[in-house]
Amino acid sequence: MRKQQRDNLLITFLKEKEIYKKLAEYIVRLISDDPSAPKESIHTILYRIKGESRLIEKIDQENACSDPDKAPVTHKNFYERIGDIIGVRIICLRLSDIVKVEEYLEFLVEEKILNFLQDPDYKRSFVLPIEPGEAAPQDINLQYSGYSSIHYQVRLGENSDAGDVFKKIQIELQLRTILEEAWGEIDHKYRYKYTRIGESLPEHIHSGFYNLSAYLQAAAMQAEQLCRQVEAHRAAGALTASGKSTLSSDPDHRGREKTTGFADQLNVPPALKSVLEETFGFKVTDRTLAYIMKRLNKLGYSQRSKRFFRRMFKKRRLNDFRTIFQEVLNKEPFKDSNAINIDIINAVNFAFFDEIEGSMVAKEGLRSTLKWRKDRCRFMRN
Repeated sequence: MRKQQRDNLLITFLKEKEIYKKLAEYIVRLISDDPSAPKESIHTILYRIKGESRLIEKIDQENACSDPDKAPVTHKNFYERIGDIIGVRIICLRLSDIVKVEEYLEFLVEEKILNFLQDPDYKRSFVLPIEPGEAAPQDINLQYSGYSSIHYQVRLGENSDAGDVFKKIQIELQLRTILEEAWGEIDHKYRYKYTRIGESLPEHIHSGFYNLSAYLQAAAMQAEQLCRQVEAHRAAGALTASGKSTLSSDPDHRGREKTTGFADQLNVPPALKSVLEETFGFKVTDRTLAYIMKRLNKLGYSQRSKRFFRRMFKKRRLNDFRTIFQEVLNKEPFKDSNAINIDIINAVNFAFFDEIEGSMVAKEGLRSTLKWRKDRCRFMRN
């Protein structure tokens, strides 16, 4: 790359870097602050912005390898052509947690909060041809593929509450377990970054890193089995104490033979679904229903009658909710299609607090939540 081209690119990148950082922080907060996210399945969310030297290196590689009939990557189009300027990584403790987060991301796509630019890219360091929780056979064949995680190329969707400037930028979203993260970090620091610049390492070092990955994959399978054993033990204890089957009554039970995903845990009572549609006048999304069911299960309300749910969402509470909503946000709730699900979650939480803690506490809690929401929207639009 010529000096003038390099200077133009770096000047543009440095001018835009604060926007990239703000977008990365928005993605982290979008998931961290979403009450319907499967937080019990997420250990950490991290982000990084690609460094200047690595960006130049990647653009040089792209231009050297690209089709000669294709326009080169320049300071005017690099944010469209380089898909990993922003990297966001979701780290889970367990293999089965990955399934739940995958399904949650699919919900965000269905609601047009995120947009997948291509199908997820499944990159496995050592592929184990068995389901999580199954015993590994003695003659298992591990095939090395060189990396480990699930990669998504995404942009913000039309229903996200961020400004339009953020919706044009690609993000690389990675999903992996904490053991895969450990291998990736060690490998990157002590092997990958040297081989990337052409430094030769002895074959036994490469083999050692491949073996380390195999050990950690096996450890991930063992961790999943141990977690399931703990859950099965606790479920058996609950069964002994109550004399009832926890498998049929607890939709969050995961001591089953197959992994249950995020969507599989809904088990929404018809009475609740009917009352929600009567109350709000439209069908509530699966992601919002998942959150409501988690709240109901925690409070022991999930199997209540239709009469109870109607009382929960009685007219007086909804009128109080609308009044405070208009007071803080200066608009009507349930009118903006981009924010309709978070409006419902706010209304449901208000109803729960009013039922349990009383009107005064519920009103102050709602005001606090809506002020935080207002500040967050202002942050992303300025």
